[in-house]
Amino acid sequence: METMKRREASHGSAGCGADTEKVPGPELKQLELGSVGSFVRNHRKKIFLIFLCLCTLLAVQPSSRWFGAELREDRTSKLQAELKGKTAEQILQWAAETVPGLVQFSSFGPSGMVILDLLDRLGLLEETRIVTIDTLHLFPESYEHLQNVTRRYPKMKLQTFYPKDFMEGEGHRFDEMHGMTLWKDDFQKTSGKLSLKFSEMPAEYSYLTKVEPTLRALQQLAPGGWITGRRRSQGELRSHLPVVENDAGRLKINPLAYWTWEDVWQYLHTHEVPYNVLHDRGYSSVGDVMNTRPTKPGEGERAGRFELSQETECGMHTHLARIAKKRAESASKRAELDDAPHLPCDTCVEVNKQNFEEVVLKTKQDMLLEFYSPMCGHCTHFAPTYATIAHELSISGDALPARMDLYHNQVPQSAKDAGFEIHAFPTLILVRPMQKKLKLVTYHRWRRDVKTVLDWVKEELTKPLT
Repeated sequence: METMKRREASHGSAGCGADTEKVPGPELKQLELGSVGSFVRNHRKKIFLIFLCLCTLLAVQPSSRWFGAELREDRTSKLQAELKGKTAEQILQWAAETVPGLVQFSSFGPSGMVILDLLDRLGLLEETRIVTIDTLHLFPESYEHLQNVTRRYPKMKLQTFYPKDFMEGEGHRFDEMHGMTLWKDDFQKTSGKLSLKFSEMPAEYSYLTKVEPTLRALQQLAPGGWITGRRRSQGELRSHLPVVENDAGRLKINPLAYWTWEDVWQYLHTHEVPYNVLHDRGYSSVGDVMNTRPTKPGEGERAGRFELSQETECGMHTHLARIAKKRAESASKRAELDDAPHLPCDTCVEVNKQNFEEVVLKTKQDMLLEFYSPMCGHCTHFAPTYATIAHELSISGDALPARMDLYHNQVPQSAKDAGFEIHAFPTLILVRPMQKKLKLVTYHRWRRDVKTVLDWVKEELTKPLT
């Protein structure tokens, strides 16, 4: 009882001093310090290892603090100085070790293929995400090239981004929704010059097919930096390209900034790296089917990309003006137009101004008629494909394959009266004879491989003649 009273008295005294903070006595302080000291002595090795790991992490990734919104221009300048004189291999190795969530954006052109192969040789391909933008209007050869690349580099983790709300192979639906000439409007709005800087508003076609998918990819993947294949030697706005750039808080890394066109191709040939077969046909840079042409001797590397030049090579009016000029020059010299290349097509019926009425206007069977010019880059590229299409049609008998060379011939007035309209080269028109007139159906799909065209012909032939 006496003990309990002493305890109650003790609690009561504590309660009387409720507003006063309890302060440990000297004995308790000594006990606590002794416990800490004992803990440190007993675990000093573990504490040292933890401290060492923290120091190592800070030393290995000093630049990670500058990524994202905190990436400042002064830091970018320091990185440019640090990476000056480094090889492409060293830059890629640095990027893989330093940049969080690294991504390579590639259209698998020559420069992009060099980077892809370097990543593979350095053992970095599996950990680097590869992104490509499919505009839905690429060459068939570009899609075939991508398949070859996928087979060559099985470790590649590829992500493909398409225009918003569209999927693979829906170029035809894109054109139906936005119009067949949307890409031409880009030139009218930008006077033939197109800027793809994300800080500026680009023309509509390029925004829908390139810029928006790229921005969406960056937003979804949230990389600390991305690799490009751009080079100074490509000219235009790239003439002063640095190795690293600050792109809206991300690093844009250009490991081949100081490489030349010759350097790129020497690497490709030396290491037997696959490349787009269009490069062997005069295309130094490959973009979309309708706005890319082979480059001419003496032109810049990207001169064939219509989005970066004022020329629209195979546009009807421009090309006919060039032909008219040629005809005038030949007439003044009393010479023939014999400088055009020959585009063979063994199974094609050759149509000219003299036989147009008999062969075309009076046809009794369905006919696929191509209007072309051997001086047009797109026609030259399409010629082997159309020759194959003509061969298949001659075997199946679905339609009579024919073509008309508008370099050596002019469209007769009778063709215009019948409703033939040619706005570009090459133009494919399915001619279907009706009781009193012809039904003319023009091919409007950008993809012009053999299967797509033949499928279109069969599809149209099943439709009623109205």
